[in-house]
Amino acid sequence: MKINITNIYGMSGQSTALIAQNETVKIAKKLDFHELSFYFYNIYSDSQGELNSRLDGVLAKLGYGDIVVYQSPTWNGREYDQAFIRKCKILNTKIITFIHDVPPLMFPSNYYLMPEYIEMYNQSDLVIVPSEKMKERLIQEGLTVQKIMIQGMWDHVHEYPLRQPVFQKKLSFAGSVERFEHISNWTHTTPLDIFSESNQENHNPSVSFKGWKTDPELLFALSEGGFGLVWGTSENPVDEADYYRLNISHKVSTYLAAGIPVVVPSYLSNASFIKEKGLGYVVDSLEEASRLVEETTAETYQQMVENVYKVSYALKQGYFTKKLLIDAVMQVLDI
Repeated sequence: MKINITNIYGMSGQSTALIAQNETVKIAKKLDFHELSFYFYNIYSDSQGELNSRLDGVLAKLGYGDIVVYQSPTWNGREYDQAFIRKCKILNTKIITFIHDVPPLMFPSNYYLMPEYIEMYNQSDLVIVPSEKMKERLIQEGLTVQKIMIQGMWDHVHEYPLRQPVFQKKLSFAGSVERFEHISNWTHTTPLDIFSESNQENHNPSVSFKGWKTDPELLFALSEGGFGLVWGTSENPVDEADYYRLNISHKVSTYLAAGIPVVVPSYLSNASFIKEKGLGYVVDSLEEASRLVEETTAETYQQMVENVYKVSYALKQGYFTKKLLIDAVMQVLDI
């Protein structure tokens, strides 16, 4: 019996979906998982026979009774995912569905597809969901799988030699200013570094556009110090769509892997973890975020950095994902 895990290729190198799946597989391979590779393409150019042939190639090394960790979705459309699951079931595989995103919840126009996604999830022997809130929502939508695990945190594996963070009363935000326009319209006194390309004229001396950075460049810049800011697409948390309360922010792990404390909204799915471990501030508004950073003392900041160090080590080693995958396999095997 082998343990297999799916992976996607063919998307933009900046795609969060691709990065998340690729990084998960890199970690899984250290646990001797075998990769099942999908390529991102327009499946509607295929006939049913061609689609079957593609999937037969992907599953050529899959053995009868193997375990498959299916990173969901494949982003090739529900028809592709459904066909993949059907073929896995024919081989009597045990399916661990590792849910990264739920398209019917991400995009309101796709909500009508929810029953089909729930049907796919319900064929799993175990489901991994991002958060407790996502678990509750999917059960409300009809999820009946008995074995459900909570992911809680993304890893950010790296071995880059970073700086030791220095106490600075500033915030850093890594994200597209086109998507998070309210961030570029920052009106608060705390200095804000934005790591994004921008054609906007900047008339605010408190805001500094740093441009897009590669992963090592971004981590090195962040490690200089200050706080990493996580926020949604609206300045007012009350306006946030439900989905931002259900999934996990990759930015949290990026900031922590760089060694700096974070400032996150109270609605974030793992905000309680940030508060419990003393990794930064949990706030209800950007005004509160600015105020708390301004009020931070050097001693308080140093204590946060020390708290972050322990979690950062685990993130850089991939321990959250390793533990999650091992526990999932053990549960499926009833050990």
